Amino acid sequence: MSENTSISKDVAFGFLPARKNDRVLGFWSLLLVQLGTGLSCFSLLTGGYTGIMLDAKDSIGAIFFGNAIPIFLFMPIAIYFARYGIDTFVGFRSSLGYSGANVFYGLFAITTIGYATFCMYMSGQAMVEILNLFNINNIFTVSSFGVPFFSVLLILFCLFVTSKGPIVIKYFNWVGAPAMLILILVLLGVVLFGQGLDKVFGLQPAEPYDTARRSFATAIELNVGLAFSWLPYIGQYSRLSKNEKGAFNGGFFAYGIGLCIAAILAVFMALVTGSLNPTDWMTQIGGTLLGVVGLALLILGNVTAAIFYMYSQAISFKTIFPKQKWGAALAANIPIIFLVITPAFYNSYNIFILLISFSMSVFSGIIVTDFFFVKKQNISVRDLYNTNGIYKYWYGFNPSAILSVILGTIVYWLLYNPLLNHPSELFYYTTAGIPTFFVTGICYYVVSKYIFIYKANNLNKSEITKSAG
Repeated sequence: MSENTSISKDVAFGFLPARKNDRVLGFWSLLLVQLGTGLSCFSLLTGGYTGIMLDAKDSIGAIFFGNAIPIFLFMPIAIYFARYGIDTFVGFRSSLGYSGANVFYGLFAITTIGYATFCMYMSGQAMVEILNLFNINNIFTVSSFGVPFFSVLLILFCLFVTSKGPIVIKYFNWVGAPAMLILILVLLGVVLFGQGLDKVFGLQPAEPYDTARRSFATAIELNVGLAFSWLPYIGQYSRLSKNEKGAFNGGFFAYGIGLCIAAILAVFMALVTGSLNPTDWMTQIGGTLLGVVGLALLILGNVTAAIFYMYSQAISFKTIFPKQKWGAALAANIPIIFLVITPAFYNSYNIFILLISFSMSVFSGIIVTDFFFVKKQNISVRDLYNTNGIYKYWYGFNPSAILSVILGTIVYWLLYNPLLNHPSELFYYTTAGIPTFFVTGICYYVVSKYIFIYKANNLNKSEITKSAG
């Protein structure tokens, strides 16, 4: 009998709404699934970048503010997906339009491929470091060959696990997520007993900017970018949640709290070692035994995260292209293999996460405002699946969303240019991602209510019930 008997095949490997029997994920399962990504290389890399710019005290403030505030702002959207049992890109049709949701999938695909690449490349680095700790000297310990080689092997393994569907992923995650928790406890032990908090809090960052306010604002924005980046992944597992409360709490405690703890420990490691690379922390601080254990746990945690991303990529591919086979959906992850061949993409993590901050803060403002304030939680599920329904708007695009994206983009880039790493004077006081969220949301509300007035924005419960009948 298949492992996926508790979730219907069309839900586990497709895009149909999850029925009551398909809602198999409780709070703890959702927490662990999302911790499996939040406690992976991204919290460590973001914490590492924060720790080379700020001291420990300022880093803690930047991390909690930068992560927790955006998560609090957009995580209520998990209620939407849990209530209707729908995937992210089906749900986004109500605010972006059918074609607009497809365009957003392109952005999501780039983000997901990028994130899986970071996980796999760091895991390849860790494999090479383990061999070096055992004094093995061959072609596999040469970074230019060994890192891509092991990365590709791990990618193939992740694809195999992903092919088995969400139930197998759930069970795998019961191992992977605790592995990262153990790693964090190990790092905490190293800090408390090996270094001492007093010493760590007295250390200065290795690569701060020329002014303290520049370092602080940039560190906040990096953390804001990481927080907003979880937006398109909320639907993949919230749709399988047993209830709305579990969907919200599982996401908030994973991304808003657990991630912060991991990032703060990464700050401590960066301050102690002067490096933002987690594989360096294990070998410099722990010695051979602790180094091997730490690197193994790091690999397991990153593999768990990569599986999450690959499943998210595949299930969303099926949403956009429902007639394609599951194998074709899995193949959407193939570009990851090409990105792990060289370290160039991995070394550009800070630029990547800032671009994510820009794009996802814009769409978060639109999607949250649409569901809670414009449509007031009145959604026609039937029309979400009918591409000629009320969410067609203008040729498949919602004009209100288009105008809001344009305005949000202008606001963000006036505040901060992530490609040139060029901040405005106002950026030092406001940063960019959070103000962009509010500006975009306000714009979307005004335009939807007073300029582009569509039936989709004025449905009531009786009309939805009549349509469903």
